[in-house]
Amino acid sequence: AKVRTRAVDFSTLDFRGQIEIDATTDVMIGPHGAGLMHNVFMPDRAALIELWIDGSSANRHFHNLAFWSGHAYQGVQMGNPVDTNKLLSLAKSAIEKIDLETLPWETS
Repeated sequence: AKVRTRAVDFSTLDFRGQIEIDATTDVMIGPHGAGLMHNVFMPDRAALIELWIDGSSANRHFHNLAFWSGHAYQGVQMGNPVDTNKLLSLAKSAIEKIDLETLPWETS
């Protein structure tokens, strides 16, 4: 399967542009914060990886949103700087679990 990564600064996009990015994102990775709310607009097969960096406390806000949206979820404590090998391993694991044969808008 072909995997594409992108870094997105949502503050540079209007709301429509943000939702268009969300709708085409299968794995969202980000630090704990309001930006992870975007996971509710991702395809059904999507996964969210929440990073708790330097004391961000583990809570259930984004876990619950992902669960209610039908998305896989993983919350991970990370230091600063972020361990890129660990991050890549998490991303690879999330990608491997996605059904890449079915397009997000198809139903089985």
